[in-house]
Formats: sequence, structure tokens, C-alpha cells
Amino acid sequence: MTEKQSLNGSIAKNCENCASFIVPRIYLVPLKRELIQEELIDLVMLCREFEVDDIESVKRIYRSSYVNLYKTSRYSNATLSVLALHIYMNNENRVSPLKEYCKYMGVRLSSVNRLLGRLQPTEIFKQTEWEELLANVATNLKISEDEHLQILSLVELLDKKIEINMNILSACIYRTTNLSLRKVARAFYISRQTVLKYNKKLEEII
Repeated sequence: MTEKQSLNGSIAKNCENCASFIVPRIYLVPLKRELIQEELIDLVMLCREFEVDDIESVKRIYRSSYVNLYKTSRYSNATLSVLALHIYMNNENRVSPLKEYCKYMGVRLSSVNRLLGRLQPTEIFKQTEWEELLANVATNLKISEDEHLQILSLVELLDKKIEINMNILSACIYRTTNLSLRKVARAFYISRQTVLKYNKKLEEII
């Protein structure tokens, strides 16, 4: 056998009988790759395509309770990814090319606009909707079962007197749990002043 120097520095040999190229050992080079949850692949691709660096912040919006309310077969991960990125860009006071997002992800602009309308703080929720939303909030914010039942009881009482919207729900959660004002406000992406304002309204109603 004749010896030759391989590209990676190890000694390789040629068999004189069959001319086979024999490598004595193979070096394993691990690649450091970010592990991405399957449901977030669309979101990460979208952020990278439009050069949004703070992907973690967009992920937090995507995972937020009020976006997850619409995570059904009707709205795909791609649609919710566009929605989350658009909300992030608006929160950062940056131009959001919503049509371009939709075109890139292959989703309908009308679907995203419909969701944007429903996520307005003044959007009125039906009982099935606010029950599902509160279930998501309880999971995401690690609210105890007892606190969750207290929230449901309060909202059911209010539902007989007033229309339930996002602001009312945030005030109910703040009023019946030990969660900080900041944490409740961030869960719904509204200001702390708004939570306090509607908490005061609850006092007047109750």
C-alpha cells in the first residue's frame, strides 16, 4: 500500500491490489445549530428574511395568550407568525410591510387584518372565547387552579352586566391573582395604566 496525506491531515492509504482509497479514521465535526420548535419555524424564517434580529421578542408575542386564542385549524402558523411580527414592528415604532410578509408566507392579507381587528382591546368576546383565552392565560402565567376559578367566577358575574373585552379581562386577572401589574399588562400587550383604569371600573360595577 502507498500512503497519501488526506485533506484533513490524517494518513490515508491506497490499496495496491484494488486501488481502493482507505481512510483510517473519520473526524466528526459537530455543527452548532439552533434548535427550533416545529411551530416556530415559519416565524424564524420570516424574521430572518426581513432582517429582524430580536426574534425572541417576536416569539414571546407569538406565544402570548391573546395570539394563542386564535391558534386553531382556521389560522395557520404562517398567519400567526405574520401577525406576531406585525405587532412587534408596531410596538417598536418601525415600518411593518404587512403585504410583503403575507406574500412571503403565502397567507391572505384579509385574514391577518381580520385577526388584527379581533385583537383590539375593545373587541367584544363571546363566553366561549373569553373562557378559552383565560385558559391560555392560566397556563402561560402559571395561575393556580383556585385563582383560575376565581377569575372565571368574576368574569361570569360581569358578563351579565357588561360586555367583556380584553381590558376587562386584564383587570379581572389583576384583581383576583397575586400577579404584578407589569406581568398582567405584558400578557395582554397593553399599558399598566390601562389595567389600573379598568380595575377601577370594576370597583364601580361590582
